[in-house]
Amino acid sequence: MADRVNALGLYLPDLAPHDRDRVDDYVARASAAATLRAYQSDWRLFCAWCAESGYRSLPATPAIVAAFLTLLAERGFVPQAPQQSRGGRAAVARPLGRSTIGRRLAAIVFAHRAAGIDPPTHQPDAARLDKAMRAIRRDKRDDPSGKKRPADGDVLRDMLRTITGDDLRAYRDRALLAIGMAGAFRRSELVAITVGRVSDEARGLLVRVPTSKTDQEGRGHSVAIPDGRRLEPVRHYRAWLEKAAIDSGPVFRKLTPQGRLTDHPMSAQGVALVVKAAARSAGYPEALFSGHSLRAGFLTEAGRQNANLFKMREHSRHASIDMVAEYVRDHERFREHAGEGFL
Repeated sequence: MADRVNALGLYLPDLAPHDRDRVDDYVARASAAATLRAYQSDWRLFCAWCAESGYRSLPATPAIVAAFLTLLAERGFVPQAPQQSRGGRAAVARPLGRSTIGRRLAAIVFAHRAAGIDPPTHQPDAARLDKAMRAIRRDKRDDPSGKKRPADGDVLRDMLRTITGDDLRAYRDRALLAIGMAGAFRRSELVAITVGRVSDEARGLLVRVPTSKTDQEGRGHSVAIPDGRRLEPVRHYRAWLEKAAIDSGPVFRKLTPQGRLTDHPMSAQGVALVVKAAARSAGYPEALFSGHSLRAGFLTEAGRQNANLFKMREHSRHASIDMVAEYVRDHERFREHAGEGFL
């Protein structure tokens, strides 16, 4: 894995070679690749802000980190160097949600620990940072602006119906959406599926997930995909493999702009683009959907169908029941409502 991981040494200034080696080894063993990429991006952003503000990024004091995080909460931050979005437009700073801000803090803590330095959360003045984070979580608690809509059973059915072509892209996108929702896959898990990790069973497919966000030690999970008759994930999966003549390697692959098949797996961002395009075609506001909508859609629909919470957690590979319950709580508020008989 180490040769596939960009060295954090690029982003940790003034480290001696032996320290960089230790950081690289720590990184290679401690984090899933998707988490590492997110941390590296977050750390680069923090270093850029420190450089522009005249602060030291390593080690960083609790007060410096608190100033950075509260800035993200109030108006966001974009480095002064020109940054282009996918559409070629200049990036614009926007306030961030509490989960993203929490990940920024986790990345800063991770970088300090990787370098053998006490993180800001464990320094003498850590109470200042803790209070700032509690205020951010409180202020952002009821802000729904960043919450994406789940692609539940009805939404996904509508999306699939709009993909009517007979070309490679249509076959791939139908399989991607159906399998992504049916397996409650994270984007990183979905694009990492290979033919060798999928086995045919009497009642559907069994997909082996070797590692994930909540399984960084690599114990692995087996995810069952039933041969459903409504969204038909198994049929779409088999039709895609047959159409593309794929018998090994990545299942969900990049296509050229001309629609030709490549040997390379799709990116996580590519999954999000497919979801947004399908939502737009089905008449939904694409801004309300993301790659996570597939995973959230399964849990939302399962909760609506009164599925067992423990079985939902087993299927989605969440760390706790509480995290799964978040997806069904809004729907539960209307079930057997106290005022149902007289309102």
